[in-house]
Amino acid sequence: MDIIKDKIKRLPHDPGVYIMKDLDENVIYVGKAKDLKKRVSQYFLRKQEHIKVRNMVSKVADFDFFIVNDEIEALALENNLIKKHKPYYNILLKDSKTYAYIKINLKEDYPHFEISRKLNKQFKYFGPFMAGVTAKDIISIIDYAFPLRKCKLPLAENKKSIKPCLFYEMHLCSGPCAKLISKQDYLEIVNEAIRFLKGDTKQVEEILRSKMVLASKNENFETALILRDRLKMLDKLKSRVITSLGSLVDYDVFNLVTSGEFSAMCVLNIRGGKLQGVRTFDILNYLDESEAYTQFIMQYYNTHPLIVDEIILPNIDTSEIELYLLDKAQKKVAVTKPVIDSVKYQLLNIAEKNARMHIEKNLDKTIKTINASIGAVKQLKNDLSLSREPKRIECYDISHTYGTYTVASMSVLLNGEKAPSMYRKFKIETVDFIDDFASMREVLSRRMEKLNSDDISFSSLPDLIVIDGGKGQLSIATEVMDKYHYPNDLISLAKREEEVFKPHESRPYILKKGSYSLRLIQLVRDEAHRFAITFNRQLRAKGMFRGGLESIDGVGPATRRALLSKFRTIENIKNAPLSEIESVKGISKRTAKNIFDHFNKKD
Repeated sequence: MDIIKDKIKRLPHDPGVYIMKDLDENVIYVGKAKDLKKRVSQYFLRKQEHIKVRNMVSKVADFDFFIVNDEIEALALENNLIKKHKPYYNILLKDSKTYAYIKINLKEDYPHFEISRKLNKQFKYFGPFMAGVTAKDIISIIDYAFPLRKCKLPLAENKKSIKPCLFYEMHLCSGPCAKLISKQDYLEIVNEAIRFLKGDTKQVEEILRSKMVLASKNENFETALILRDRLKMLDKLKSRVITSLGSLVDYDVFNLVTSGEFSAMCVLNIRGGKLQGVRTFDILNYLDESEAYTQFIMQYYNTHPLIVDEIILPNIDTSEIELYLLDKAQKKVAVTKPVIDSVKYQLLNIAEKNARMHIEKNLDKTIKTINASIGAVKQLKNDLSLSREPKRIECYDISHTYGTYTVASMSVLLNGEKAPSMYRKFKIETVDFIDDFASMREVLSRRMEKLNSDDISFSSLPDLIVIDGGKGQLSIATEVMDKYHYPNDLISLAKREEEVFKPHESRPYILKKGSYSLRLIQLVRDEAHRFAITFNRQLRAKGMFRGGLESIDGVGPATRRALLSKFRTIENIKNAPLSEIESVKGISKRTAKNIFDHFNKKD
């Protein structure tokens, strides 16, 4: 506490970001402040009323801080540090889904609609589309209602140069590729389709209904059935209309609900006056309600970057959210705190009901998730007598095909949960035969040498390293990690009996079958194994490896070993002069020439 008091005295009255750390130097909270001295002092010099804040403060052994120029920089830095460290007391949005949007490039002469999950500023987007009525459903309605371009044929220079495709013969396209419609008339049809996407369904319903009647009269019953199904989809869309809103409004509504220990954030997506999407997220920890909304919204719009013109929130401090949205969207985004009994207030109530229902429905599941994640981290520390809680666990596995295509993988768990964005894969460069020990030595050395790199995964030191294997693999790993003065825990997990070995201990640890601690290290081991095998298969499928050593005439396993023994890496072989390659023992001048020519081909 003396260290903290001394640091508080030296804190400046500047805007910045602070990082709270526990005894094991794990980052447990990241916060921002307009005035660092005033904000950080509040944690330690005042009695905290909120139990979660008291719990967090009781675990703080030290803190760091960064001074920035303004609040926007503080928001950005805080967001990046939360993504990097995933602190236990910050909002962590676990949402890997990328929703489908409908896009159109209005800069084209004859633009067309298509589905996309990635957003690019040069296109216009509609969505997101979720369960019930999907982007694919909407595109199919547009295809039948509007004769827009559906193929990717090149546009004709004149009417005679290209014959229109089958879609034109089926009256589903106006034939722009064959110059059968003027640009002006085509763009008018595009604008009609855009009006439909913005919420005006009346015209589309009339078009589809008249086409269905015509198809039925012509005894084209298959088309009539398709059109009937499209009309049913339109009915689904119409049933979601919120009548008091109007057809041109787009809102995102956020409401956070807490029920004792558990919380949930519900997000409503209103598009064209329709309730188009409802998503609810578990929120396990947060210290301050306004900050929770800020952190969640920042992370939400990093994943779903299409920002609407207005978002609706309860009565909280929204100043930081408005700053962030202005910077992110490069436009003024209205942040509304609606008055009681208004239509927008009713939307907040809908979000609240969904969040409460989610908590009640998923309470048992949430408890199990906590037990299997952060609870398992605590249990593993006790079961293996580890020096610290393994909040960041890394596991390494080697995979090869009969000594070739040797690769390694690194899987990562953060607070007991998979962190796929942190996974890394390696091509083994210095080993050209079956030697898992040498391969493990290489991959761990490369990982530790990247400790201070810009790579977000390599820049953090793990609390626990798990090696897939027994005593032999652990011995090699210990030798490497001792060389780099690795201060934390290291274990290996042997597959056959699921025995856990620790350095310098002869007896294995046997974790109880089915226990959360055993499941945790099995999870990180299985993820590393899966990731390594997948990478190995990808390389074999592409025929890519060792920069092409295996494809050089006269270069077999013995020659590859000799080359790598002398040059250590493929890059060094590529850059070596012919005379150096010829000096390698056991390599003929002809083979040396083949190797040199292979890496020095003239394009």
